[in-house]
Amino acid sequence: MKQRSIVTYTLAGIIGFGSSFAYIGDASASKLSDLQNEQNEIVNKRSNVNESIEKKNNQINKLESEKSGLELQVEKLERDITATSDKIGQKEKQIADTKAEIEKLKAEIEELKLKIEKRDELLKERARNIQQNGGSVNYIDVFLGSESFGDFIDRFSAVSTIVSADREIMEEQQRDKDKLEENKIKVEQKLADLNNMLKELEELKAGLDSQKAQKAEAVKQLEAEKQHAETEKLSLEEEERILSAQNAAIQEAIKAENARIEQERKEREAAEAAAAAAAAKQAEQAQQSKQSQQSKQAPQSRPSAGGSKGAPAAPKKQYSPPSNSGPSVGAPPVSSGMFTRPAAGRFSSGYGPRSGGFHYGLDIAAGGTVPIVAAADGVVFRSEFSSSYGEVIYITHRMNGQTYTTVYAHMREDSRKVGSGQSVKKGQVIGYMGNTGQSFGQHLHFEIHVGSWNGAKSNAVNPRQYIN
Repeated sequence: MKQRSIVTYTLAGIIGFGSSFAYIGDASASKLSDLQNEQNEIVNKRSNVNESIEKKNNQINKLESEKSGLELQVEKLERDITATSDKIGQKEKQIADTKAEIEKLKAEIEELKLKIEKRDELLKERARNIQQNGGSVNYIDVFLGSESFGDFIDRFSAVSTIVSADREIMEEQQRDKDKLEENKIKVEQKLADLNNMLKELEELKAGLDSQKAQKAEAVKQLEAEKQHAETEKLSLEEEERILSAQNAAIQEAIKAENARIEQERKEREAAEAAAAAAAAKQAEQAQQSKQSQQSKQAPQSRPSAGGSKGAPAAPKKQYSPPSNSGPSVGAPPVSSGMFTRPAAGRFSSGYGPRSGGFHYGLDIAAGGTVPIVAAADGVVFRSEFSSSYGEVIYITHRMNGQTYTTVYAHMREDSRKVGSGQSVKKGQVIGYMGNTGQSFGQHLHFEIHVGSWNGAKSNAVNPRQYIN
């Protein structure tokens, strides 16, 4: 009966000891499950971001195609405008030539008018002579006045010539008048036609210029839309790179957690084996003691009832905080909260609105060589140079079932001491305060994000809520 009690208590101790490890195992499984869930979220986000990038690519290609089509139309309009301008130039030259022709015709008309006036005087003189002679030539008088027949013939021929000349003058007078009117009408009509054609060409050119201006404005608008889409695409690509880095950091954290769980399993199995061996040895010693007592006692004596105190509990594993790496001079002391102060110095600028924007972090300024430390345990998911942040490090932390991201910007050039995928400890020196990127004076720009970091900084919070 006593032996059974000893064994019972020993098994109870082993079960109790194993239960404490089971609790630890459940906690580890929960943390691993959280990391895996977070990794799944990042994978989904990357899928969505890559889909958005593909859509932006299609949008950019469509805008580029539309822009190219409009540019071809603008080029055609420019050729049409050039051709129309050439035609306008030709018409203007024809109009100038026609005006010169009109001026020449005016001079001819003036000259013809002088001729007509002279002819009019001559005809009037002829008319007066005819009127004085009774309206006709008296051939008898001409004949009777002749000194001889030959003289008569000469006088008759002269009169006939004069009458014929008068008739020709009158006919030429009429022809010149008709020609003058005809030329005048013709030239005026030609000038009117040319002016009409010039007006039509100028209207055509104005229309082409208007179309060209509209097409050029459309090209300009498409170019602006394309640049906006390309900017959005760059932001999406940057977000995809961040998510990729975060995914790598989570994978590293999962790997570390699996290694820790495996180590705990080995330690638990070793402890359980040691406890079982100790319990078996104690039971064997109790059995030997019982047999020894029975051999000394009489056969009728009964063993006294007694209870075993049971197997001693296994010692608990003590937590030893990590020692700070890097130089300690000037580094801030490590606090006991979730986050420790990342650098020594004065708070030069807080979290909140600024003129022309919003300040998503906290600035700590100091002179000289000032170390920067990790605000909490975590995994570096980016360590790079940024045009805005300068030399910058991003660290992912997993605490109390929540993911946090810290950002350390404007570090001194070439002072980053940790790289992407590297695990860091709270208070570990990761670089030195500097003035790189969009910075004015040596300081640390420090951000805390509840969740993942993103370009919009939608998860940013005031660091003063987490550090002293």
